[in-house]
Amino acid sequence: MNRLAQVAVVLALGLAQTPAVCQAPGGGAAPSEAQTGPKAPPKGRQPKPYKDVITSEARTDRGLFAVHQIDDKVYFEIPPALLGAEMLWQTEIARTGPGAGFGGSPVGSRVVQWTRRGNTVYLCAVSHSLRGDGKTAIQRAVDASNVGPIVGAFPVEAEGENKAPVIEVTRLYAGDAAPVPAGPVLGGTPDSARSFLDRIKAFPTNIEARAVLTVNRSGPTGAAGMPGRGRSSQSAPVTAVAHHSLVLLPATPMAGRLFDSRVGYFTEEFSDFGNNENRVKSREYIARYRLEKKDPAAAISEPVRPIVYYVSREVPERWRRYVKQGIEDWNPAFERAGFRNAIVARDAPTEQEDPDWDPEDARYSVARWVAAPIMNAMGPHVHDPRSGEILSAHIILWHDVLKLCERWYFSQCAALDPRAQRLPLPEPLMGELLRYVVAHEVGHTLGLRHNHRASSAFTVAQLRSREFTEKHGVEASIMDYGRFNYVAQPGDGAWLLPKLGPYDHFAIQWGYGPIPGARSPE
Repeated sequence: MNRLAQVAVVLALGLAQTPAVCQAPGGGAAPSEAQTGPKAPPKGRQPKPYKDVITSEARTDRGLFAVHQIDDKVYFEIPPALLGAEMLWQTEIARTGPGAGFGGSPVGSRVVQWTRRGNTVYLCAVSHSLRGDGKTAIQRAVDASNVGPIVGAFPVEAEGENKAPVIEVTRLYAGDAAPVPAGPVLGGTPDSARSFLDRIKAFPTNIEARAVLTVNRSGPTGAAGMPGRGRSSQSAPVTAVAHHSLVLLPATPMAGRLFDSRVGYFTEEFSDFGNNENRVKSREYIARYRLEKKDPAAAISEPVRPIVYYVSREVPERWRRYVKQGIEDWNPAFERAGFRNAIVARDAPTEQEDPDWDPEDARYSVARWVAAPIMNAMGPHVHDPRSGEILSAHIILWHDVLKLCERWYFSQCAALDPRAQRLPLPEPLMGELLRYVVAHEVGHTLGLRHNHRASSAFTVAQLRSREFTEKHGVEASIMDYGRFNYVAQPGDGAWLLPKLGPYDHFAIQWGYGPIPGARSPE
């Protein structure tokens, strides 16, 4: 047997031993009980009468699902029309203690769907990494190779209206059984005796929940993916609040826009088997918000739904207006793409105005302020993997990013700007520096990657020209790390701070500008 044949046999045997799980969209039956990873309920178990499960003591909140709380237990009543619908499960860390990262940090997201077989409801992960054309025979082959795992099995405790299954889902929140668990990020498995569901709320298209989780770390390490909060001692307990969002994805995905490597966008990559090139082709959709014109015939139109960023309640009052300015600095770039007032910055509602508002709610894009001595900021986003549509984003500002900006500007521009010749820098100047940082992070939340070539685009003569720098800024893109204009000399009067440059306007026009008559990503 030649080497290639041996490899084929090994792969075939490995695949044969892999348990079948949940069928991805496109066809196929749900798995048998023996094939599932999670323990299935006993055969023959029948649902109880509704009133025996959802008793008069239940506190019910109706939205995407009916959510019932009875003592420490939580039940979902899932409308039959939503069985099989694709949803996004998103997990974030909302609050932490010392050594456990920072509030607002993303854990991850995953597409899931609920399916029913007999008297069991399965929670299945759905993958879109392999795709066909949706209509010819190749789609059957893709479906056969794209089965997602079952991440949970729940006995039907009762049936509501139209035989809606009622299932108990407490363990998804109070333990580590969620499709995107927080435990690994915190550094351990939650202790059930010290972990509990704090609150859960149903909205028309989403369900938001918070759980208090306590883990014992097994070694002297900081939380994975959470920078700058020190190291925990051997087996030290850590308590944090995890926020889980379950969001119904759009019934019709946004039209994807194919990536071009000449324009730096974050992407969603997949393997395309439905092309006519006699090979599987790797494709990428760029990450971008869904923007549609109110008046498609107008050269510049208000959007049907603008991109709204909330400035969270914890952002210090003295910096709020500068944060808003950094967010809305992107509006001129969107005007070039055909949209007026595409981005709006708003203060988060007060607790009196909206007691249910939550910065981790997956419906909202939010600027957060983190009380930690970290000299950094970041702009993560969550997108629909089917299309690249950005659903929500965070602008995370650690407190000591102010310290970093002050150091940079003092060392690079004190000889050019009299305001920078004494520390601490005055508040109006610090506000301008913070505005620059926010605008850079907003670029990331809009889908843009870094552009580290932009700082080499302008000549020394251009950087020393007041007229040129006031018009174009000090680098071709605010997504570069060029920082400040230390090339300028005393007396030049040149602009010193970065602002949106020519590349940023071009990139937004390329990624967001409508393409009239386009019927497909191609």
